[in-house]
Amino acid sequence: MELVMVGPYLASQLIGGVLGAGMSKIMTPADRYFNATGAAFDILKTEQQLPGAIFGEMAMTCLITMVVLLVAVNSKTKTPLAPFLVGCTVIINVLAGGDVSGTCLNPARAFGPAVMTNYWTYHWVYWVGPIGGCLVAAALLRLILGDEKLRVVLK
Repeated sequence: MELVMVGPYLASQLIGGVLGAGMSKIMTPADRYFNATGAAFDILKTEQQLPGAIFGEMAMTCLITMVVLLVAVNSKTKTPLAPFLVGCTVIINVLAGGDVSGTCLNPARAFGPAVMTNYWTYHWVYWVGPIGGCLVAAALLRLILGDEKLRVVLK
């Protein structure tokens, strides 16, 4: 992605998260919407849960990012099975991490419901974890796992 497009891309992600949460609020009966906290991540209740949740978000986001980068971007490992592999990885992440952190994987996914419900308790976890996981995945690809075109060392 061109550096000049990063800002508009991030803004679009956040706006999309808010619009999606807004549509969900409109389509869902009020009692059911508020019973589910408007899909805001309210699993984290205590400080003791934070290390596990941060690690879980980092690990799960790193995994999904690695799969996307390796099966859809990396020329040596690109495959037509990419959508299936990415979908399976999302399913595994949701099943493994649902009880740990809610499996956010994307700060914009947490931002929209937080805006709609004004629920910000431990919201920062859903920024730190996924951003950290993406940085680890990008570093692994650029330093070790990427093809010669993507790697910055070991060419």
